[in-house]
Amino acid sequence: MPPTRRYIRLTATSAIEARLYLDDPADAPRWLLAPRAPALPRVLAAVRPLVLPKLREETERAKGKGGKGRRGVRDVVRG
Repeated sequence: MPPTRRYIRLTATSAIEARLYLDDPADAPRWLLAPRAPALPRVLAAVRPLVLPKLREETERAKGKGGKGRRGVRDVVRG
């Protein structure tokens, strides 16, 4: 199941990729990207306030102990 990929603008000079995994990818044109009432803007609006705190947390974690070999934590938002 391939993800639907969109980008979230964080600041004037930075953006990140958001991957949306759907149970049935055939549903994307019907409700996620529907011209009358698209759900994608609502999904991105719900995720946007969570992004900058997460990036700050990962930056602090990278500066702390352990340094190399540690990877960021992947967060899953369901709703």
